[in-house]
Amino acid sequence: MKIKIFFLTIALIYCNVSLYAIDEKLKANGITSFFKRNYTKAVDNFTKILAQGDTTYEVLYYRGLSYLYLNDFEKALTDFNNAFRFGKESSDLYNNRGLAYLYIGELKLAFDDFNKAIELDSNFAEAYTNRATIHIELGELDEALQDLNKALKLNSDNVSAIYERGRLNYKMKKYTDAIKDFDKCIKLNLKNSKVYYNRGNAYFKLEQYQKAIEDYTKCLALDSTDTEALNNRAVAYDKIGKKELANQDRKRLAKFFGNQSIIIPIEEINFIKFTDSLNYFSVNIPSNWKIFQKIGTDFEEVLITPENIKSDTDFYYVGIRLSFNWNMSKNYNAKTSGEIIEFWRGSVEKNANNYYNYRYLQQKLFNRGEYSGNMFETLVQYWQNSPLLQCYELALAKEDILFFGFFQAPSVQFNYFRQVFDKIIESLVLFK
Repeated sequence: MKIKIFFLTIALIYCNVSLYAIDEKLKANGITSFFKRNYTKAVDNFTKILAQGDTTYEVLYYRGLSYLYLNDFEKALTDFNNAFRFGKESSDLYNNRGLAYLYIGELKLAFDDFNKAIELDSNFAEAYTNRATIHIELGELDEALQDLNKALKLNSDNVSAIYERGRLNYKMKKYTDAIKDFDKCIKLNLKNSKVYYNRGNAYFKLEQYQKAIEDYTKCLALDSTDTEALNNRAVAYDKIGKKELANQDRKRLAKFFGNQSIIIPIEEINFIKFTDSLNYFSVNIPSNWKIFQKIGTDFEEVLITPENIKSDTDFYYVGIRLSFNWNMSKNYNAKTSGEIIEFWRGSVEKNANNYYNYRYLQQKLFNRGEYSGNMFETLVQYWQNSPLLQCYELALAKEDILFFGFFQAPSVQFNYFRQVFDKIIESLVLFK
């Protein structure tokens, strides 16, 4: 799954562990550095202590917390797991290990740890808030609301719980309530770009586009690399007719992907007719996009992309891969149109098991001439640190033939490329 940035509370503990064998100066420096938020220096001091052979619960715990704040979640997990070997069942330790699991996408392990933290301390407001975060991600909105209500009953000014309730209200389409929660977060001095981003999204849903733009701008002032805020502001500018500002944002957004030269106003794109070399199909494509064709014994494949790649095996962010396949009954024992589509869907799902994230957004029936099938809209993330891609997946079948296409672009740019892809799909003609 793709992990969003949450405002989750890390609970600290103070241990009465004897450290007589440890360099007291290193220990003091490590603790001082930690509370001064110099986590790199804290890690350095704690690591020197551990290198002396003096392994204690406190040093492992605080080094684990330092790694957690440095977003080095695997090392945080190692230290937290080693701290558990001392036999201390601390609710704080379970809560913070749960956060480390959450940030690497291990939702079940994170959920189990938050449960254990609550079992050990039924008044642990932060653990309820963190568990609610997972409920929200899983779509378990009623359970999330119960946890957040519990957290806020324990502490009505718990900014983490208020923020999560704002996210929950947004998912429940209670946009006005969401805005009230985000307002309160800001009044409680939560200075984080995401609170403005999320409030901007709520204003957008209420069609208050100018207020949405103002919040996206505040978000970008705090985090200039927030591509989602930049993309959403471009869409909001479109809504109020400020096309020039929308295009400026899209060009700025494109710089993050190195494809700024291909972001031009849709109305300025020149579409030309392309027919494959076997004369099996034709589509209208932007005149400046590259074309790579490959023919095998029972298939033909065409890659069409605006990116400056050297071959059809190079990685690309934006592109279309079209494939014409015949002899399906002989090669795959798929004889009818339904069997062919089912075979294709199974192949896609099998490949998706190797991806870091793969999720359906929507699907619809699709017909073109004698061909019938489906068009899916999906989110794909190939590995943990790769960008999230949004795709059209089109599959059409007739008798012994399968035609399919993948249309992909970074999810934050998909609203722009959707317009290009829709024009291409609308122009598709199958001859064979």
